Amino acid sequence: MPSTTCPFCERFVNMTIKWGQLDDPHAEVKFAATCDYCEELSIARGRNVNGSHGGVTTDLSYVRRTADEAQATKTLEWWPKVGVAPAVEDVPASIARAAREAYSSASVGNHMAAILLARTVVEATARDKGISGGTLSSKINSMQKEGLIRPAIAEQAHEVRFAGNDMAHGDIDAEVDATDSEELLALMSEVLSEVFQGPARLERIRAKRQAGKPGGRPGAAVD
Repeated sequence: MPSTTCPFCERFVNMTIKWGQLDDPHAEVKFAATCDYCEELSIARGRNVNGSHGGVTTDLSYVRRTADEAQATKTLEWWPKVGVAPAVEDVPASIARAAREAYSSASVGNHMAAILLARTVVEATARDKGISGGTLSSKINSMQKEGLIRPAIAEQAHEVRFAGNDMAHGDIDAEVDATDSEELLALMSEVLSEVFQGPARLERIRAKRQAGKPGGRPGAAVD
């Protein structure tokens, strides 16, 4: 049974095949399927890997699922497309929303959009910390000077700036791929961790220690 993230209920679910066809060996398999959770309809296309069930059928729910067909479902392309993004916690809501949209864009192959949004997230991070004047380059340098980010993280932020600036200024001749967006989103994540998530994590651990909860004892000896 094929599985995917449903574009309607946004859950990763099994999809029940309702109607479709298996074409000639090594050709496409195409079918309509409903989400087992919300029952909304999606369409999928993929490759019939070994063509073990050549020919056409009007109801794939009665086709015996084989290892070959299971392999084919791993490379299915689904419509409507749905972006997948991890949770972005301990970050201001507007910045988290932009970061999730960057991840979502990359997951459906919109790599230029992902990189441009990563640049936006870096700039919005600086603005959230009261650094609003000048270019993004100066904002990043100011975050470093104010101790918000370490030099290594500043360098990573600048790399996001370089890539985003090229596209923001119309330099789109160089094609970007999944690796490019993945790497730049990882750098964006480092900036968010440095400025927001790391300090928030520290505060939670400190609060537990001071409250005498697991992770520390109040009044413990200082080494």
